[in-house]
Amino acid sequence: MRKATIAIITSICLLSSTPTAFAGSKNLNQTVYKVGEENNDVKLIQQALRRDGVFDNKELTTYFGPITEEAVKNFQRKYGLNADGVIGESTIKKMESLGLFTYGNLSLSVYKKGARHSDVKIIQESLREVGTFNGDETTTYFGSTTERAVKDFQIKYGLDDDGVVGGSTMKKMVSLGLVTHNIGVKKIFGTLSLGLYEKGMSHPEVKIIQKVLKQCGTFNEDSYTTYFGSATEKAVKQFQKKYGLDIDGVVGGTTLQKMQSLGFVNYSVSRGAAKRGYGEYLEWKDVRKMLVRNKTIMTVQDFNTGTKFKVKVTAGSNHADVEPVTSNDTKIMKKIWGGFSWVRKPVLVYVNGRTIAASMTAMPHAGVESKAAGKYVSNRSGGYGYGYNYDFVKGNGISGHVDIHFKNSRRHKDNKKDPKHQACVKISAGK
Repeated sequence: MRKATIAIITSICLLSSTPTAFAGSKNLNQTVYKVGEENNDVKLIQQALRRDGVFDNKELTTYFGPITEEAVKNFQRKYGLNADGVIGESTIKKMESLGLFTYGNLSLSVYKKGARHSDVKIIQESLREVGTFNGDETTTYFGSTTERAVKDFQIKYGLDDDGVVGGSTMKKMVSLGLVTHNIGVKKIFGTLSLGLYEKGMSHPEVKIIQKVLKQCGTFNEDSYTTYFGSATEKAVKQFQKKYGLDIDGVVGGTTLQKMQSLGFVNYSVSRGAAKRGYGEYLEWKDVRKMLVRNKTIMTVQDFNTGTKFKVKVTAGSNHADVEPVTSNDTKIMKKIWGGFSWVRKPVLVYVNGRTIAASMTAMPHAGVESKAAGKYVSNRSGGYGYGYNYDFVKGNGISGHVDIHFKNSRRHKDNKKDPKHQACVKISAGK
């Protein structure tokens, strides 16, 4: 009995001497923040670091990147904390003890005169920061003094001066990093309807992609355009690196899925006719058995628009080399791609009663229309110079052939799979 009593007393002593777990912050929703985090609390952390003089960026973001990490380390060194760049218990407590978290998250969609809510204090502190609220102390009541301060804020930033915090006024406060706001604020920038976006293409939805990249801190241009150029490609690569994706600079497949999972876009590929589905995800080695050179004619359907045209298989061992059957087929192909282009597009190929997932480019190469097929000629299309003339279909308006890739097909030049083509094949297969 005596041993049991001693054991109980010892257990009580051990429990009483165990440090109390960190209960969390009244200003933040998590107990730990580190590089790679992306949420609204990061803005509050950056704002706190800026008030302490260790964060110099004018713009506050929702992303905890290297700049924020370095500012955290400087803050930790300044106050004798472990300089690991991680916002944890000791760092949060120090920030709170210094009064660096003045503002917070607004939970309602509208605040106006007569309202009583704890969030009113946050609004008043925010307005004090920009110099329009002069009250001696903050309160939970939205009275005449607060209304006047809101109007002055609205006038200062060119907004309708109705004295109500909601809509454009709320958005302005958020953009200035004064508050965060989760209710009624949509992160969705738009809907993406294509399966692939890459360098060289022009499309209205490129603007949506650029806005997403801007939000994620990788697109630094001052304005948005409909053209997918080098700046956009670079920003996409940085986005992919940031989220551990394959870095190819192409927005398709996993990159589209990531943008959707982050809540920035809706992704709904247009599939033309209602009955249209996906193609079989069929290996090239199996597709190849169905094709006969200079005989097999296939129907190609653009995955995004549903537009169809015909091609004839004329060459290809690593993938299918094809030529439009007529000049009208060439016109249709050029209309889909906006001209001759190396851009990969997801397509469906109809052959032998089957629908097969594929990827295609629309750049004629390795041939001369005016010369006999199968002979060695100079000045072949696509800059191919002297060599075998791969132009078997005459009168179709192109010199040479174009490429169609299937699952695990390869390039002729290096016998390697083309990642962009393979991504398009997966889209056509619904993968």
